[in-house]
Amino acid sequence: MTKPRNTREDKLLGFDADITRRDFIGSALLGTGAGLLYANAPGLMRGAGAQTLDIPLTGVGPDWTGPGGIGDYRTANGNTHEVMNDGHGIRNGTFEKAFKDAVDSGEMYDLVVVGGGFSGLSAAYRYHEDRPQASVLILDNHAIFGGEAKQNEFEVDGVHLWGPQGSNGSVFPPNRTKPIGWHHEYWDKLGLPQEFKYQAAKNLGKDMNIPRDVYSPMHIAWDHADQAYYYDNHGMVLNPWNSGFKEAPIAADLKREMLQLDLYKDVPYRKDDWHHWLDTMTYEEFLTRYVGVSKDVTPYLNPQTAAMGCGLGADVISAYSAYEFVQPGVVSYKRFAGLEDPSDYVYLASFPGGNTGIARHFVKAMIPDAIKGDNSLSAVLFNDLNWNELDRPNQPTRMRLSATVAGVMHDGSPHSASSVSVIYYQGGKLHKVRAKKVVMASGQWVNRLVCKDLPPEYQAAMATFHHAPMHTINVALRNWKFLEKLGASAVRWFEGYGWFFSLRRQMLIDGKEPMPLDPSKPTVLTMYNSFCNPGIPMPQQATTARMQLFALPYAEVERGVREQFTKMFAGYGFDAKRDIAGIISNRWGHAYVVSPPGFYFGKHGELSASDVIREPHGRISFGHSELTGAQLWNTAAEEGARAAEQALG
Repeated sequence: MTKPRNTREDKLLGFDADITRRDFIGSALLGTGAGLLYANAPGLMRGAGAQTLDIPLTGVGPDWTGPGGIGDYRTANGNTHEVMNDGHGIRNGTFEKAFKDAVDSGEMYDLVVVGGGFSGLSAAYRYHEDRPQASVLILDNHAIFGGEAKQNEFEVDGVHLWGPQGSNGSVFPPNRTKPIGWHHEYWDKLGLPQEFKYQAAKNLGKDMNIPRDVYSPMHIAWDHADQAYYYDNHGMVLNPWNSGFKEAPIAADLKREMLQLDLYKDVPYRKDDWHHWLDTMTYEEFLTRYVGVSKDVTPYLNPQTAAMGCGLGADVISAYSAYEFVQPGVVSYKRFAGLEDPSDYVYLASFPGGNTGIARHFVKAMIPDAIKGDNSLSAVLFNDLNWNELDRPNQPTRMRLSATVAGVMHDGSPHSASSVSVIYYQGGKLHKVRAKKVVMASGQWVNRLVCKDLPPEYQAAMATFHHAPMHTINVALRNWKFLEKLGASAVRWFEGYGWFFSLRRQMLIDGKEPMPLDPSKPTVLTMYNSFCNPGIPMPQQATTARMQLFALPYAEVERGVREQFTKMFAGYGFDAKRDIAGIISNRWGHAYVVSPPGFYFGKHGELSASDVIREPHGRISFGHSELTGAQLWNTAAEEGARAAEQALG
């Protein structure tokens, strides 16, 4: 049962008004959100398929989405109820039944791009590099472009605050990342900075080590922050890695294994095909067989392994996936490949709203009047959109938002057709346009459903992709004096709601601080909450995780944050009612592809599923970051540009 409203406890936590609950989705009771969040294999999930359940998963309302803040992104905080309902309409075949009634606009484009994230934006950008006057239409199901590269905005006590909804950070600096292939040329072509200067904290009562991004202190560069680990029934332990976990209330064997994990330098397999070898086992198998630690370390690793980009935990992901995201132990192969440990010389450059800043540069380059003002960094990042410019007739690139593509099919045989029909749902109606070429810059969970004339081998390859959710929560605070009193800029905990957050130093934008870094002034804390359920086979675990995210009404999200922060920080002067100014929930149901053993290089000498999908199907090309197994903005740009080159050919 959900807790009643307006109790004394609720008022102390800042609940001053009744909040409507919704615990039912698609007429199926998934259970109260908080309870299901920590359930280990709910009965509903038994036998679940790779991506779906036999329930509609529609009919969700705004009380599920919750408030979206202010600014142009206020109606697009993650997968909103509108996006989720329409997406499940595709899955349920609702739209296909009415394809014959789609309104034909009569429009014909040189290229239609399905998806307005980095893959789609880079596909359109690459196409225009060769054909600047060609007609390109980008269709996106969200209320604003960017995919997961969107931001939340708050106004707190006269201070404007930004936080990333999802995609956040570009590996920096270019002079170190270019030689190792971690830099994309579009950063330079878009005129993005080659170096950044960062703000310093002001008015601190004690010296604090505050990182430049929120990912590094999760583990790979824990020394970039003053860490506090919170243990239930014990309290805070400051900088546990510096003391060998001396004060942590964990077993002596686990303390030893934690240090062994972080200090491991060996390379057990020294042949040239070590990449393939790593892809034959799970990350947990690598750790237990070769690093020599027990499975007791994986509960520590799982949340940050998932949040860093692997989607799920060590028990199911390929050891090569862990290598791609610089995880402990397996990172030793960086040195074997002739590289330094990346955490020693690179970092993530994060704009105030995350990689939203990069996405906006793509749009500004293709539709200059879409963002008000000049091309300065601050103007592109912070100025309002000219919404009417996005889909203005007679301009080379057009972008049509809140347009859920439901059907893509050749006008005739894929081998001989001269055009492709694209049917999308917008404003309560189905519409149809045609294109000479199409780039599907959407994930395979969409592509296999909307591409109606796919050969069996494509369908089979797409069905092997499994995706895990991520729940990004931005918490706006009126001050962070409690963290200053604690002496920590990053906090990790092991039970309860969430698991980690960090302060971060903001880059200077055109020489100015975008937000203050002062304990007496407002800030935003970003939580990347993953959903790992060890012990369940991977396809079912991915589905279980997504159902856990879907089952959380916004009221449970807000309650979870307020209760968790109160439990951890009340002793340091934190007051939820006074100090929390806003909470925005951003749900991403298919945030990360989960890469099990065999994902990267195939099995039994066969092509990997990604290599099958990278081949064009008639006039349709496929480009999405998931094909690389490492979903970053630059890998998305890489795949989108490749698909555009196929369309150009």
